[in-house]
Amino acid sequence: MSAAAVRPGATPPRAERRGRGSCWLRVPLLLGLACCIALSNAQDRATRASSFSIAPQSLEDALIAFSEQSGIQFVAIGDLKTTARTPTVRGVLDNEEALRRLLAGSGFGYTFRANGVVTVSRDLPIRRATPITPTTVAAPVPTDLAGVQVTARRRTERSIDVPLAITALDGQQLDGMGIANAALAIDSVPGASSVDIGGGFTQVQIRGVSSSLGGNDNGYYLDEIPFTGVTVPWHPDARAFDLDRVEVLRGPQGTLFGEGSMGGTVRILTRKPELDRFALLAQGGWSTASGGGSGWSAKLMANLPVLEDRLAVRVVATDELLPGWVDDATDGRRDINTQHVRSRRLRASFLPTERWRLDAAHWSYHSSAPGGGYAADDAMQVTYYYGRDADWTTSNLVSTYEGDASSLTYTYAEADLAQRQQGEILPDTAYDSAIDIGVRTHELRWNSTGHRTVAWTVGAYRRQARRLDASAIGEVAPSRARQENDGGALFGDVIVQLPNSAWSVNLGLRYFEDQVQGVSLTSDARTTLDEQFHSWNPRLGLSWTPADDTTVYASLAKGFRSGQLQPITSFLLAQAAGIELPTRITADRIVTAELGAKALTRDGRVLVEAAVFQSRWRDVPVRVPVTDVFNGLVNSDGAEIRGAEIGLTWKPRDDLSFQLESAWVDAAYTADVAGTPITRGSPVYNTPRLTWGAAGEYQRTIALGMRGVARAGVRYHSARQASLTQGSPGDDILSAHVRLGLETSAGWSLAIYGDNLTNEQGADDARTTRGIATRLRPRTLGVELQVRY
Repeated sequence: MSAAAVRPGATPPRAERRGRGSCWLRVPLLLGLACCIALSNAQDRATRASSFSIAPQSLEDALIAFSEQSGIQFVAIGDLKTTARTPTVRGVLDNEEALRRLLAGSGFGYTFRANGVVTVSRDLPIRRATPITPTTVAAPVPTDLAGVQVTARRRTERSIDVPLAITALDGQQLDGMGIANAALAIDSVPGASSVDIGGGFTQVQIRGVSSSLGGNDNGYYLDEIPFTGVTVPWHPDARAFDLDRVEVLRGPQGTLFGEGSMGGTVRILTRKPELDRFALLAQGGWSTASGGGSGWSAKLMANLPVLEDRLAVRVVATDELLPGWVDDATDGRRDINTQHVRSRRLRASFLPTERWRLDAAHWSYHSSAPGGGYAADDAMQVTYYYGRDADWTTSNLVSTYEGDASSLTYTYAEADLAQRQQGEILPDTAYDSAIDIGVRTHELRWNSTGHRTVAWTVGAYRRQARRLDASAIGEVAPSRARQENDGGALFGDVIVQLPNSAWSVNLGLRYFEDQVQGVSLTSDARTTLDEQFHSWNPRLGLSWTPADDTTVYASLAKGFRSGQLQPITSFLLAQAAGIELPTRITADRIVTAELGAKALTRDGRVLVEAAVFQSRWRDVPVRVPVTDVFNGLVNSDGAEIRGAEIGLTWKPRDDLSFQLESAWVDAAYTADVAGTPITRGSPVYNTPRLTWGAAGEYQRTIALGMRGVARAGVRYHSARQASLTQGSPGDDILSAHVRLGLETSAGWSLAIYGDNLTNEQGADDARTTRGIATRLRPRTLGVELQVRY
């Protein structure tokens, strides 16, 4: 079938559009009404059940079989012959569900047009959710465990086919598990963990790579926006409402994702607007913490088609009051660490032509935590604290042109982060700090599409970042600092299928260069930095597919991060104390070797993923205590890391599923660091040695148009041993959660839930010398009501 294949009776899109009048003058109300009518007609055809028996074959032939068995005509845009063979589709299914399964892993999306014709194209959204019919709740359908779509290699692929350790949680899973933010999603991934310290700030650990200073050691993306290169590992709090998916890639991703992706990369992807349907989603909730306060949440999503099949916008707003539970021991005030979080998101998609797509997005976030974050002593009290106000905004524009055999993508992204901290950093020691970070990036990528013997991606990247600091601590002279990073990269990645088609080789290389200029000063002293850092970041991979839905792979990859300036106050105080500190810290780098496998067995009911890895992380920056408040920065010899991780998903029945994941990570510094508690063999900062989690889900139709869903899980991590500078280890942490829901065909659902049912109150990370550590919120019970249209 050619680039624009049409079933008999279907009208080509261009011919149909020539007869239309101008529609941009319609008022929003009439536009919304028209969209609802079109949606009703399309949904009737989409939700009608048919009997299907479609064997694996080319996508072109499979779509013809789908058309014959469903009676639905279709228009296909793009080359259908270069895609992989389609999965088996059998049984009595809704037409849309059958089409969704048929297109899984192909990179093609679809839309049901108002006239009942289906359009299939790479430019259209790839759908995952199973629609609910107007008269009854759809029975659970077998989940395609191998068909989760990811873009880890800058192309759409099934997760099981990607020779990387990757976990993808789609929006349906995030909603079903009641995950509130990206930090909780990361915690459910083998080999990855996080510490949510409150106030809009999260620390991320992936495969033993964890640091409290320097640019991001683990990549962190909001859509196309990278948070990196800004001298601090800042992972913004991203609320999980209405996300498309969260991808966690383990192992260095320096070739395609650049600097900072040393342990791995987290990608938080928002949902694109749907071009063919009007939708509303409203959610409200209330919760209470044991021994603490209560909280509430209000969330809203609206998807608005503006021009049929051409332009749509998606608007998301959230407003949450997170309950506090920490008490002030000095004056008796209770629950002082209540946090107020607001976020706004706008995303628009526009298809000027059938091959060209424009996506624009803006996301803003504000967190106010005047009573401090989630740190407390073992009695859940504090005698000193400082409040945090955090704000960030992100904007990006993505332009994609889809050719017959390749696609060209340009992205522009900008992000601004600001944090104000004010209060006491120690008893009777005032603290006032302001941080302002800005990042601007451009990226141009050209990559092949479809199934081919040689698949490739080449591109260029430019990043400009700056950070401004101003701080005053106690009686020490106030200080200011400024650092600017101007970096660029050229990269390429090629996947070659060998003559034996079961084997393929992946070769990647990225050259990165970063010009860093900085100054840190007080009223009478300064330190400066003007240096260029550069790195070649290669990747070599070999993969073997001995059978369908089975991948075995080996890889060797490098990650890299630029250096930074020594804070002037730390430098001066160290001089006065006779402690020698450098004026800057140098770049650090990591090389990781990995062997892994993924397999789908038992008729698609069991998915097993496992990997072993070993890393050498050189010149890891660490902190040197200077005073009770100040610390300096030095490069250590580095760390050696080795580990193993495994994930298991089992779906014995369509209405029942289980997940189990576990990881063992031995990450230790390789040499003593003078002036610090770090000795050879000390665990790397904030890295737990053992993590595991288990979860289960059961669904049951309990009445006509009504279904019950029960989900439960438990999560454990061993004690994080190393503190920021000096202190004592944290505790083993065991927490459990449960969620009971009722879903109806009328469009509303109700859920009650319990988080941290074990009422775990141990130290989530290592304690300071004064016994302060991050704590989990105590046992929390809540209820959520959701209405969907």
